[in-house]
Amino acid sequence: MQFYKPLSRNYKNYKEMGKYTYSDSEQDMLKVLKLQEEDLEELEKETNHQSDDLTKLRKQTEALLRKVGINPANIQGQPVEDIKISQDEIPSWDSLVDKAQKKHPEDVILEDLLSKEEFNYCIAEVQRIYDDFERKTGIWNKKDMAFLIVATALQTLRWVLIQNLCGDLGQTIDSDSRLQHDDKSIKDDIKDANTSFQERFKGHGSHESMKSYKSWQEIIFSSVPYDTSVHSGDFGENLEGRYHRYKTLGHDPILGWLFGTANIITDTCTLSNLNSYRISRIPNPHFSEPTDLFTIFYESFDSVKEDRLRLPAAVFAQYVHLKSDAFTKLGLPIPIIQVFSESLAGDLYKNQYDSLCLLKDLAIVGSQAGFAILINMIIGLIHGLLYNPKKDGERRLYEVRTRKILLISNALSSAGNIVYSIISQDWRKLDIGGIIVTIGRLFTDTKFIARIKEEFINQQLDKMLEKEIKELDTYFV
Repeated sequence: MQFYKPLSRNYKNYKEMGKYTYSDSEQDMLKVLKLQEEDLEELEKETNHQSDDLTKLRKQTEALLRKVGINPANIQGQPVEDIKISQDEIPSWDSLVDKAQKKHPEDVILEDLLSKEEFNYCIAEVQRIYDDFERKTGIWNKKDMAFLIVATALQTLRWVLIQNLCGDLGQTIDSDSRLQHDDKSIKDDIKDANTSFQERFKGHGSHESMKSYKSWQEIIFSSVPYDTSVHSGDFGENLEGRYHRYKTLGHDPILGWLFGTANIITDTCTLSNLNSYRISRIPNPHFSEPTDLFTIFYESFDSVKEDRLRLPAAVFAQYVHLKSDAFTKLGLPIPIIQVFSESLAGDLYKNQYDSLCLLKDLAIVGSQAGFAILINMIIGLIHGLLYNPKKDGERRLYEVRTRKILLISNALSSAGNIVYSIISQDWRKLDIGGIIVTIGRLFTDTKFIARIKEEFINQQLDKMLEKEIKELDTYFV
């Protein structure tokens, strides 16, 4: 039917009016309904006005026919309910909208069209559909409750076992398992690595620089420039001696691959505050003058243009240095943090929490999250395999029940872990990986359930509307 147009499911351009919010297309529909309501009222008034005259005329006609011996019943036309209207006579939707907008340029709201009783009826119908959805997706039957209990128990057992097997989060450096920064074994490893690199590329030649840049041999055999702090105080920089690593970007396990490599090529040092300085090696390495990042990267590029081997040599030197520092008693700082909060990076580093400690914690968190996801997959798979169309209804509604089981079991497990951590007053007991999975499910599962619920409600409303449309269609040919 041309005059029928469903409510818009496009949520753009909404305007809040009265108790409800309407889209532009829904406003068009309300205006058309308002127009049709007024047309019906006007037609009803005309019909009532003409009714008395038509009744009087019909009686006079029937009396006249009887006088001439004709029975009026024999000449009556077809019943009114059999009268059909051609669809060609139905105006288009666009023409109705244009007419309605001209007559009602103002906004029209539902309160203008529906009575209190009609509103209550609509609300009751929607509530009935809501209740029907909750009844069909509830998990309070024996099978679903059993899955919920088992899933919660498995998730709780998971974080208990991981804590016992992997230890708590936030463990600091074990000094007994770390080496001194000048340990002989470290120096020997560095020497062997550098010699191996030199032997591999000895056929490349020396390629002395015309601009006083370091050759590739000097790059791999000289100490890294960002390992010195001598005379840094002359430029207002306090590198704190043995704790200088968290203040130099060359020692950053991530940023060091960029800044440290450039520093090695150009004999410079870039600090966490992004201040940069040249390092002079005469008579010993020390801060000599300020420079800037643009100059450092330009000179790095210019040097590599002279000899391409200088770049892989610098990357190799960076790798060897980070590797040698990582397993020392002070280790390497947590990456990137010092750029945003030098004080936080310093507190962590001075409290013996370094990059290796972070990697260990990430491995624990990864294990927590990985096993949580694995349990969810197993529970979801088994619950899905036990689907019975005759008992469980629609498959999509059954999947909502599966999602509810997983969401609630994860939430209960995470809540139990948080309570346990609070009671023990030890944040290191937190099941961070499991909590992350729970939060992820909170977003994905609730979004999925909301989408299925919306589809269910629309499906029920469409059934009611379809019934009304079929009744209307009987009046048209």
